[in-house]
Amino acid sequence: MTPETGTYRWMAPEMIQHRPYTSKVDVYSFGIVLWELITGLLPFQNMTAVQAAFAVVNRNVRPIIPNDCLPVLREIMTRCWDPNPDVRPPFTEIVGMLENAEMEIMTTVRKARFRCCMTQPMTTD
Repeated sequence: MTPETGTYRWMAPEMIQHRPYTSKVDVYSFGIVLWELITGLLPFQNMTAVQAAFAVVNRNVRPIIPNDCLPVLREIMTRCWDPNPDVRPPFTEIVGMLENAEMEIMTTVRKARFRCCMTQPMTTD
């Protein structure tokens, strides 16, 4: 356990609450980063960072996954965001899921319109 670093938008609930935590906080953050890569959006962009932290901890709010998201990527994100860190998958399992779906992901991404083309930074916090 180390002192908290980073910003609330990407932090796991247990880290926000200053509870003991493990590497599963990184799994949670990976799920948020994966969501960013898929959507090209700032997590909880309609909230301040503190409001996002409150919503994650007290209301179990998570980013909205687009309807056209590949099921395997949806599963990875939702499992990474589980409020119980013990239920979140280890990175070895996440890598396996991504490797198993590599062809589907690569084929779909190449055909998809990219949502992440932005002309300005998403945030300053």
